[in-house]
Amino acid sequence: METTSPILTPEERAVLVLGSVHPNGKHLSNSEIGQRLGISVTRVKALTHQACVKLEAHNKNEAIYIAMERGEINLNELLSLEELAEILSSVDPDCLRLIAKLVRQNLVEQTLAEKKEHILRAGRTQAGILTNRERDVLILASHGLTNREMADRLCITTSAVRTFLNRAFTKLGARKKADAVQAALKRREIAVDEMSSLDELVHFLAPLGAESIEKIAELQDEKRRKESTSSSR
Repeated sequence: METTSPILTPEERAVLVLGSVHPNGKHLSNSEIGQRLGISVTRVKALTHQACVKLEAHNKNEAIYIAMERGEINLNELLSLEELAEILSSVDPDCLRLIAKLVRQNLVEQTLAEKKEHILRAGRTQAGILTNRERDVLILASHGLTNREMADRLCITTSAVRTFLNRAFTKLGARKKADAVQAALKRREIAVDEMSSLDELVHFLAPLGAESIEKIAELQDEKRRKESTSSSR
């Protein structure tokens, strides 16, 4: 986890946290964020802009991602352990226990490698409701890439990116990128290992603490046992 000093004010941080996808799965509007914090919509927009400038982010989604990388926002502020277990369903519980062990032994920094390019899985089998291209744009969007950057990366036009995003939104019943990414993760349309390397996963989960990470592994084990029992009937 990075050791950089916090650069966000408590208000800027609060706006980013509330602006992310919440446990109830509903994306809050600027008006709703303002009501929760007791500030105006104009102030919410100003704080979001200030946070983006400080974090050198192009948009709010990218700002949230960078803030998490810096350790200024933790995953457990955005999602419950149950939701994290669902989102991390593609990660083996034993891998989560290894991460917990690293966290408990204060060995997290030793696992971190250079930041890797966002890798899109090749030869992915077609399954679920999203096409491979729709998954690709959601994975890149989760890292805060702009439509232009996604288009350059995928060698397509920005119009095509918008089309794939809109199709994914419709299929997932989402209205914003952050909502669509979380919905795709929960429905296993995209997997965590497509979005993050193991080192990045360690980095993001470390702030939860070893006990919480182990709890997520237990929740996964419990769900798999239930699924196994149901399928054997």
